[in-house]
Amino acid sequence: MNEKPHSVEERLVAALTHGSVIVQGLGILAGVLVYLNQREKSRYAAFQALQAAVYQLITTAIIIVVWVLWTIFYFLTFIPLIGLPEDAAPPPIFWIGLISMVIPMVLMGAFWLYGLAGALATWRGREFRYPVIGAALERAGLWRDAPAPTPE
Repeated sequence: MNEKPHSVEERLVAALTHGSVIVQGLGILAGVLVYLNQREKSRYAAFQALQAAVYQLITTAIIIVVWVLWTIFYFLTFIPLIGLPEDAAPPPIFWIGLISMVIPMVLMGAFWLYGLAGALATWRGREFRYPVIGAALERAGLWRDAPAPTPE
């Protein structure tokens, strides 16, 4: 496949949309805005931005669900504390609930690292696909090919 290399602007825009994963909610907006701005100019930048926006939307939803589940579990660990004297040590389930906060934090970190890997790959001009998301967006054809450049 003999494709022309992507311009610095295309690579920068694509990398920024993937890298915006670290500002979770705003990153979704950044991806959508870049997609809308680039869909007529650069198929590469538009597709990468759309992927990044969908990835961040899905991961944000997952993170919210995991934090809600953790919160419910953590509050349930307070039940054994009811009726304990003030000077009594909390039961082990309380500490398990508290320490389990690591799970959503590690998940967030993993999502961020994967998004940053996408940023690095696109900055280098490589095609980057999130598993499932990339293929689904390609099948859906949610973008149009960029128009042929007009000679000036």
